[in-house]
Amino acid sequence: MSADEARPAPDGPDGPLAALAAHGPRYRLGLGTPPPGETGWLAADRLLDPYGPELSRLLDTEHRGSGHRTAHAAALTLIAVYAGRVTAAAVLHWALTGRVLDVRPENVLLRPDPGHGIADVRLRTLRTLDGPGEDDGAGTLQNAVLTRHLLPLADALHQRTRAGLRQLRGGVAHGCATALGASRADPALLARRWAAFLDGAPGGLAPLGDVVTVTRRDGTPRLVYLRRTCCLFYTSAEAVRCLSCCLTSRDDRIAAYGRRP
Repeated sequence: MSADEARPAPDGPDGPLAALAAHGPRYRLGLGTPPPGETGWLAADRLLDPYGPELSRLLDTEHRGSGHRTAHAAALTLIAVYAGRVTAAAVLHWALTGRVLDVRPENVLLRPDPGHGIADVRLRTLRTLDGPGEDDGAGTLQNAVLTRHLLPLADALHQRTRAGLRQLRGGVAHGCATALGASRADPALLARRWAAFLDGAPGGLAPLGDVVTVTRRDGTPRLVYLRRTCCLFYTSAEAVRCLSCCLTSRDDRIAAYGRRP
């Protein structure tokens, strides 16, 4: 098999999907065709057309739901929450198992949240992608998550709204990296996995933020991501900064992460 070919997940749907869901709602993935009566689902591959109705609906929903003043700001918020919900489960699964779930856009359905972000994500088929072997699947993950999915979406949002491409890609990096903070695995291991994911990755993501280990209030060490770009969520109706906001000092961000339970 080539790196773009797929095979059924080895443990069946109750294996990897149940393990991911245990990390929290953000990592919960449905499987197959949505149940009858469920409406509002979008095919992820249709979002890559900058002027298509699917991207219009997703962007407009975020624009209205977050109370943003401009489509530019809505696009920057959208790409960060999209990466942190639609493809983050694949990043986390790979970091913990070395296996790459197929989250190429043609295999993904999603439903926007009328308030903010993405409410639900489904895989059409549960399968893993064969990697080249020598990089432990990092190149395969880059292809599925970045080359095929998030970077084309960032390009489409840039073309549609003129939001800055560097800021959009910063949202991509942030959404991917925050998946690692969901795990209680050794932060040093997760940091190495993150470095492997960034090594040679397209899009110039490496300089857009960095990861550090903090000890949370419950005494557990966690890996957190500190952004160097802004998603402008603080300009929305919520008028609050993200915990990782680059407008907040590095020391204050680390301290805030440490106060989390």
